[in-house]
Amino acid sequence: MKTHVAYPFYSSLRFRFGLIFGFVFLCFLLVTGITLYSNVKSQFEKSFDARLQTQGNAILRETDINPLTIPLPAQGEYFRLIYQANNKQDTLFNNLPVSVQKSENAASLLLWRWKELTTKPETGGIIRILYVLPATELIRDINRLKIILFLYFPLSFLPAFFIGYFLSGFLLRPIENIVKKADDISLQNQIILLEEPSVKDELHKLTGSLNKMLTRIQKQAQEQNAFFASASHELRTPLSVMLTELQILQNDRLPSEVKPVIENQITEVQRLNKVVNDFLLMSQLRSGVLVFNKTVVNLPEVAIEILERLAAKAQLKQQTFKIVLTPENGEFDICTDRSHLKTILLNLLENALKHGRPESVIRIEIKEALGFVSLQIQNPSIFEIDDIILLSNEFSKQDSYGDGFGLGLWIVSRLAEMIGAKFSFSYDKPDFRAELSF
Repeated sequence: MKTHVAYPFYSSLRFRFGLIFGFVFLCFLLVTGITLYSNVKSQFEKSFDARLQTQGNAILRETDINPLTIPLPAQGEYFRLIYQANNKQDTLFNNLPVSVQKSENAASLLLWRWKELTTKPETGGIIRILYVLPATELIRDINRLKIILFLYFPLSFLPAFFIGYFLSGFLLRPIENIVKKADDISLQNQIILLEEPSVKDELHKLTGSLNKMLTRIQKQAQEQNAFFASASHELRTPLSVMLTELQILQNDRLPSEVKPVIENQITEVQRLNKVVNDFLLMSQLRSGVLVFNKTVVNLPEVAIEILERLAAKAQLKQQTFKIVLTPENGEFDICTDRSHLKTILLNLLENALKHGRPESVIRIEIKEALGFVSLQIQNPSIFEIDDIILLSNEFSKQDSYGDGFGLGLWIVSRLAEMIGAKFSFSYDKPDFRAELSF
């Protein structure tokens, strides 16, 4: 029985690929953004500085000393004109804001930009201008650039993540196909090798390695099945001879001290014979060589036949059988393999006897409704079952100290699948239920 493990979203390879792609893209954007911000800001500063230079020179060209001519400032334009001659300094014009006049230091650069220029008129001396403009527009443009680069760019991490997530899904699709095909591979079916990609890449190498592994597993499984089949065939004959000879020896003329020994030997040989038959049946089921003959079978009739065979075992633990037909006059004929059906019922009822409580009632209910026939076996279990799913696997037992190899329910599930029946079982403390549906 295959179980699909559900992984958390955040632990998947697609999520991690998307996260890595998003972070790499974000780091690239940040490096690009910082470089772009530095260059654009420098260009803004140079452009503003060139504006100060041009407009300051224009004012100097229009300024004259004799006669005194000073151009009027435009709106938002501030400057201070100073004339120096003969070690004297005169202020010709000054409309600088108070904040600039009081503090011409680096802190003022946040709000203002200025340029100091000089010229020598023909009359002699030096005219010096301190040209000032408010930097509000420059600061606004730089802040807008910051918002674009350092807010808008990081937001692009989300689309980058989703793009990486979906692209990785496309790239991982071949691996998903390999996983699906590998899930369908089992020793019970013919192992089909994985289709190797045409492109010679890492997936081609992975597929080739998996196919080599599957080939080794198939070879080992075939050798194992051949061993079980051969060993079982070889053991059946001597066991049958031993059982026959022991049964011949068993008579009333045996001494009282020998009779229990013979009875114990017969019991052990019968148990060993059942184990050998189970191994042989298991190898036949795995190799697919089991013959299936479909006939019309009366389900209650077969069930009663099996119950009669097990009556002596039931008496050992003082267990009783109760068979219920619903409805009593129902049609319980089914089309299936009689021999395999008897093997299924024998395994289920022997399990009920072995693992059932002493002096308990084993209930067998056969139902017919809407053309479907089902058989349910219910018994109170002497053991608590922690993980009932494991019971359908080979070599899984309720009682780890009991006899047998835990093949019963596995054989039942495989035979039921072969004869076209649906098999299920459940545990509701203390009752164990097994059901066949046709």
